[in-house]
Parts: sequence; structure tokens; C-alpha cells
Amino acid sequence: MKLIILQDHLRNGGTEQQTLAIAQGLAKSGVDVHLVVFRRGGTLDPAPSPFSPQTIHHSLLTTHYSNQRFIKTDWYAPGLKALIAKLQPDAVLPMGRMANCHAGLLTFSKNRPYQLFATFRTGRPIPYLYRRALRHADHIVANSHEALRRIASDYRIHRPNTSTVIYNGCIRDFETHIPTAPTIHSTTQNPEPKTQNPNAHFVSVSMFRPQKKQIRLIRICSQLPANIDWKLTLAGDGPTRAACQAEAARLGLAERIHFPGLLKDPRSLYADADIALHTSDQESLPNFLVEAQMSGLPVIAYDVNGVSETFRHGTSGTLIPHRDEPSFLAALQKLATNPDLRLQMSHAAREYARKHFSLKSQTAAYARLLKSIKHT
Repeated sequence: MKLIILQDHLRNGGTEQQTLAIAQGLAKSGVDVHLVVFRRGGTLDPAPSPFSPQTIHHSLLTTHYSNQRFIKTDWYAPGLKALIAKLQPDAVLPMGRMANCHAGLLTFSKNRPYQLFATFRTGRPIPYLYRRALRHADHIVANSHEALRRIASDYRIHRPNTSTVIYNGCIRDFETHIPTAPTIHSTTQNPEPKTQNPNAHFVSVSMFRPQKKQIRLIRICSQLPANIDWKLTLAGDGPTRAACQAEAARLGLAERIHFPGLLKDPRSLYADADIALHTSDQESLPNFLVEAQMSGLPVIAYDVNGVSETFRHGTSGTLIPHRDEPSFLAALQKLATNPDLRLQMSHAAREYARKHFSLKSQTAAYARLLKSIKHT
């Protein structure tokens, strides 16, 4: 089995992390994997230098880079069709928005000698070519059942017999290597809060983008009663981070809220935290909530898109109606002041995550799917 995986840019996002994990996992299982990257230079790129060869052979898989020359953009993939024709794959699997748009272009090719997939793992609206890929690819892979329902309701694409749900696998090892002490290195001059041993340490890990709404979480935490000693760590980077820092300062919370920047490995942060919080407006299936539960953190999160499938409401976390701020605050106050309840939910969180989001089982699901389409 020869598989091409398409990825526009290896930035440090959830989809890109899943791309590399799936590629490496399938390669270990014996699949001949070729990763095609449109744009060089992402945080996760194994060969970000523009002077590196266009094709790099690793021990497990082969990475190909589009020759963009002086153009640096995620959507441009010169020579993609020619490369696919040269490699003669059994299947092509796009990951991310731009990769799926190119899959939409590939659907115009008649009599394709390979199986073409489309994937859906976003909470944002999608453009025409992406929708075309979902309509005309041979098979759809979504990372939640809610995503498939959204494809049907928002875009009227209903393909029950040619679609599969494969959850995001947890890419980090929480079984054999769980840090016992925090190791948080700030990328800015923002120091650690002075509240070192609070009643509860809240954590949220995601890119700082408008739809992530970390500023909403800051405002909710600001309403906690004065008798609760808490601190909040907002890890990640992005365009809205400065506004969130300014809001924390405006509310007099600079000593409680820490912005350590982009953490390459947040496991030590999870090990030091008590509760995972998520107030996003748009989501697919957030890797942060999967990882947090693997580390035994109970969750409080708004009910948007696939969030409800990342934990069990009432057992390993609390699902809040979207934008219901009073209910979110009440749930946070209850969990922050009840360590016994947190411990009970912690055990349930770890059990749920191990059962549903094992990287090994998710990679095996992709392998089974590829094997099934090869024989059709």
C-alpha cells in the first residue's frame, strides 16, 4: 500500500500534529507513506531550510516539498498532479483546509487510478473546493460524529455509506512518561504569577485566535469569589494574545494569569494543573481536551461542535451550553472548591481518554480503512 498525505504547512497546530502522528504510525505498520508539504518552514517541519532537497527520505517515510520558489503561501502546490502521477499511490489523504481544496481540484480528474479521500476536522466555514472534495472524493474521514452531522446540515452532503469517523489520537505519551513537576519556560518577559500554591490551577492550551475566546475565559475567572485562591495558565501564541494580556492587566489579574507562550510539550503543565477549561466559539475535536484528560484533568467546556465527544458530561467533565457564562462560572466555582470531586472526575477523565483516543487504535483505524479501500 502506497499512501500520499497532503499537508499545506507544518505549523504547530492540532491538524499538523495529527498529520505527522498518522504518517509515522502508518509507516511503522508497513504502509509506504509519502508526505507532500506545500510550504516549507513550519514549527514541525523536519527540514525547514529552503536549501534542503525537495525530497527527503526519513527512516519511516518520505517527505516531498512543492517548489514554491519565492512564493510563500499555504495554498500554492506547484507540480502536485505530476508528483502524484509519478508516485502512483493507492490512496491520497488530504489534511487541513488547503490540502482538501487541492483534493477538490483532483476530483476533476476522470478515471483516477487511486482512491481519493477528503477529511473534515474544522469548525470554520469551508470554501467551494473543499466542499467539492467532500462531495466527490471516494471517502470522507471526519474526526467526530458531530462533524459528519455538520457536513450534512450545513452543506447538504450526506454520505453514510462512504464516510468514517476516526477521532484524533493522543500524540503524547501519558502512559510511560508523565512529568512529576512543572517545567514551564516563558517565551516573554511575563513572569509566573505570585500565586504559586492556589486552591485550584486552571489551564487552557490553544492558539490565540479570535474564535478561541481566551479573553472570555479571563473575564469568567475574574468573577470568582475572593475566597477562592486560583491561578490560570493560558499557553499558546497568536494574534489575540496581546489583547488577552492587556485584559488580564486591566482586571487586576496579572499576578494570577500566566502566558508562557507556545509550549512544545505541555505535559508538565497538565501535571501541575487541576482543571482544563475551554471557551472557544468554533472547534473540531480539540486535542487540548484529549491531552488534558489523558493527564487526568477534569474538563469544563462550552458545547460547540465536537467538544461534547471529548469527554463524558457529568462524569469526567461538565459541558456548558454555548455562551452560558453564569453556568460556566457556577461549574468552575463548584469544581475549584471541591478537591474530592476533582479527584473522582480525574480518574474518569483518564479512563475515558485512554478508551477513546489512543493513538495506536486511531492509527489502526486508518490502516483498516486503507486496507478496505484497496480491495474495492
